[in-house]
Amino acid sequence: MAHAQHGQLSGSIKDSIAHSPIPFASVALIDDSGGISDGMIADSVGNFHFSKLKKGRYHVLIKFIGYNQKKIFVDIDGKGPVRLTDIILSSTNNRLAEVKITGAVGTQKHTGDRQTYQASQYKNAIGGTALDIVKNLPAASVDVNGNISMRGDAGVIVLINGKPSFLDPVTILNQIAANDVAEVEYITSPTAQFDPDGKGGIINLKTKKNTADGLAWTVNLQGGLPSIDNYDNHDSQKRFGADISFQFKKNKLELNGSANYLRNDNAGFREGDVYTIIGDKQTFFPSKGERSFDKYNYGARLNAAYEITKEHQVNLGILASRKFQDRLADIYYTNQTIQPSTGKQISSIDYFNSNLQNKQGAFYLIDFSYQYKINEDHALQLGAIYEYADIYGSTKNANIEEDKDTIQKTINNYANPLHGLRLSVQHSWKLQDGVLLSGYQLRNDRQKGNFMYFAREKGSNTDELIPEFTGQLNANNTVHAFFSQYDRKLQRTQFSLGLRYEYYQRDVLLVNKGKEYPYSVHQLYPNFNLVHDLGKGWLWKLAAARRVQRNNNFELNPIPEREHSETLEQGDPKLLPEFTTNLETGLVKKIGGGNIFLNTYYQHTKNPIQRVNSVYADTILNRVFTNADYASRWGMEMGGEGKLLPWLKLNVGFNLYDYKISGQVLMDPETRTNNDWVYSLNAGIQADFSKDCSTGLQVNYLSEKPTVQGKDSRFITPHFNLSKGFLKGIIKAQLQWQFIELGNWGVNEQRITTSSNDFFTTTNYIYEKNVFLINLNFNFHKLNQLLKLPKSEFGEKEF
Repeated sequence: MAHAQHGQLSGSIKDSIAHSPIPFASVALIDDSGGISDGMIADSVGNFHFSKLKKGRYHVLIKFIGYNQKKIFVDIDGKGPVRLTDIILSSTNNRLAEVKITGAVGTQKHTGDRQTYQASQYKNAIGGTALDIVKNLPAASVDVNGNISMRGDAGVIVLINGKPSFLDPVTILNQIAANDVAEVEYITSPTAQFDPDGKGGIINLKTKKNTADGLAWTVNLQGGLPSIDNYDNHDSQKRFGADISFQFKKNKLELNGSANYLRNDNAGFREGDVYTIIGDKQTFFPSKGERSFDKYNYGARLNAAYEITKEHQVNLGILASRKFQDRLADIYYTNQTIQPSTGKQISSIDYFNSNLQNKQGAFYLIDFSYQYKINEDHALQLGAIYEYADIYGSTKNANIEEDKDTIQKTINNYANPLHGLRLSVQHSWKLQDGVLLSGYQLRNDRQKGNFMYFAREKGSNTDELIPEFTGQLNANNTVHAFFSQYDRKLQRTQFSLGLRYEYYQRDVLLVNKGKEYPYSVHQLYPNFNLVHDLGKGWLWKLAAARRVQRNNNFELNPIPEREHSETLEQGDPKLLPEFTTNLETGLVKKIGGGNIFLNTYYQHTKNPIQRVNSVYADTILNRVFTNADYASRWGMEMGGEGKLLPWLKLNVGFNLYDYKISGQVLMDPETRTNNDWVYSLNAGIQADFSKDCSTGLQVNYLSEKPTVQGKDSRFITPHFNLSKGFLKGIIKAQLQWQFIELGNWGVNEQRITTSSNDFFTTTNYIYEKNVFLINLNFNFHKLNQLLKLPKSEFGEKEF
C-alpha cells in the first residue's frame, strides 16, 4: 500500500534477474470502479509519471510481454507526490519453488531498439557455446567457417551483460557456455551510449542470476558418439565437455559464476578447382583432401555485485579463458600448365601438400563499475574494463612429391598480444517527462605483433628466414567519445533521440621497414528510436542510426602469410573504416502466449571491406582486403513464436534482402557490381509429450550470397533433440543429432567461388554430418528441495 499526498505518481520498473530497467512496459491506472483512469508506456529506462490525478483509491497495473503482471494499490489524497521505486517484474519462465505455473511462456520480447530471446527455447544449444544459441535468432546466419551475420551483415558487436570486449564476435561467443546464458538481446538500432561499431547491430548476452536469497547450481556433462563418416581423416574426432555454474544471493550480495571445458573436433574434406593465366601460360591445379579441425576451449567467469547502501553499489567481473585450434589440410594437387594460344602442354606434376595451421590464445578480462544514486533524479556511473589477450600460432607447409620427397617446407610463426582499456563516466538525469543520459567514454587497444617466415628447400638442412614475409607490426587504436541521449514519453508513444561525437585515431607502424600509416577522423553518430502502442496488442517501431565498422588489426597487417599451398594472405594498412546508415520500421502483434513481428530495413554502406583474390604466381593466389565503393541492402525480417497445439511450440524467423555491392577491385580499372537476393530461415519446433519428455527439430538455412568477385553457395544445418527428465527434473538427459543428412542434401557444406579475367577458383568445404551427442544435466537446486535439506526460512518465504 502506498499513500500519496496530491495528484502526482511516478515509478521505475526493473527486471527481477538483471535488475536492469524494463523499457516501454504498459502502465495502467485503474480506479475503484474498475475503469481505466489513465495509462501510458514507460520510457526507455523503465520510468513512468502521472500528474493531475483526482483524489481516490487506485491500483497501478503493470504489464510487459514475457513478464508476470504486477498490481500495486495507491491512495491519492491531494497533498503531495509519491514515487514507487524499483517495481520488480519477474519473467514468466522463472523457476518457482512451490508454485506450479500453467499457461504460455513468452520466449521473445520486442521493444523499441531490440529483440530479446530466452536461451532456453533453443534445446540443441545445450552443452555447446553461446554461438549455438545466437545462430538460431531470426535475423542470424552462420556460414561454413562459423562466421556469424545479422541481417546478412558480418559487422556485429558482442556484449556480455552489457559490457564490451575487444575480441571478435566468434571468439567471444565460443568462450561462454550455452548453459550459462539466460537470454540474448539483439539490439538492431543501438542508442548513443553504445559504441557505434558493428553495422549489423549488437548482441548482448545476459547470464543467469539468482532471483531470491540462496544458492543454486547446475552441472552439465557432454559426450560425443564415434563419427559416422570421418572422410578418412588422419585422426579420430574427440567430442566431450563439461560445465558448472552457480548463482548465489544473500541480502545485498550477489555472486554468479561458471567454468566450462569443451572439446569439439570436426572431420572434414575439401575439393577445389583453380586456374591462373599469366601471359600465354594457363595453369590448372585441381585439388582434394582432408580439411579437419581439432579444437578445444575452457574458461571461468565470476561476477559479483554488492549494494553498499541504497545510494552506492559496486560490481566486479572477471573472465579467464583459453582457446586452441589446429586446422589440418592434407591436400593432393594435380597440376597442369598449357599454352592457350596453341593448346600445347608445357608441364604437369602431381604433389601432396600437408598444411597445419595452429591458432591459440589466453584471454583475461576484469571489469569494475560503481553506481552512485545522488538523489531521486540524478545518478552517476563510473566504469573500467581491462583486457589482455595472448594470441599466437603458426602455419606449417610441406610440399611432397611422390609421397616421399619434400621439395619445400615452410613455417610461419607469429605472436600478437593485445592490451585493451575502456574507461567511462555516465550521468543520468530524470526530468519530469523524460530522462537525459550523458557521458564520456575512452577506448584504447594496442598490439605488437611479430611475424616470422622460414623456408627450407629440397637438399637443405637449415631453415632460412625470408625477409619479404617477415616483420613486426605495431597497431594502436584510440577513441574519445562524448554522447547525450534524451528519452521522452507521451501518452502512448515513446521516443529517443541521441547524438554521439567520436574522435578516432589509428596508428599502424611497420617496424622492420620504418613505415607509418596514420589515420584519424572526427565523426558524428546520430540515432532516433520511436515506439507507439497502437492498442489491441499491436506495437509500431521506427528507428534510424549512423554506425561504423572499424578495421581490425588483422585486416590492416600488410605482412604476407602463407595460409596454405595455393594462398598468400595479407591486409592493407590504408584500409578505410566502413560508414553505415541504417533505417528500419516494424510491427509487433501479441497473439495469445506468443507474438509475431515484421520489420523492414534499409542499409547503405560506404567503403565496404571485401576479401578479394589476385594472381601472385602460377599456383598461388594473393588474398587481400580492400575497400569497395559502396554496398546497399533492402530487407525484411519476419517471425514469431507460439503454440500450434497445447503441447507443440513453434519459433520461426525469416530474413530476405536484396544485396548490391559495387567498386573497383585492386588495380582493375573497371567498376564491378554484383547484385542478388539473399534469404535465410531459422525455424524450430518443440513437442512436449509430458512434463519430463520432449523432442524438437531446428533448421538453419542460408541461401546463395553474392560477393564482389563471385558468390558463396547455400548452407543448411538441421538438428534434432530428444530430452527426458528424471527425479522430478533433478537430472535431464538429452540426445542431440546434429547436421542431419539422410540423402544427398548437401548438409554442412558450402562452395566458395571467385573469378577475374586472369583466374578462377572454386572450393567446396564439406564438414562432418550426422554427429551424435549425449548431455546429462544435474540441477542441484532441485535436489536440495527434493531431499528437504536445510534452507533459508525467510528467503524462501519472500521468494
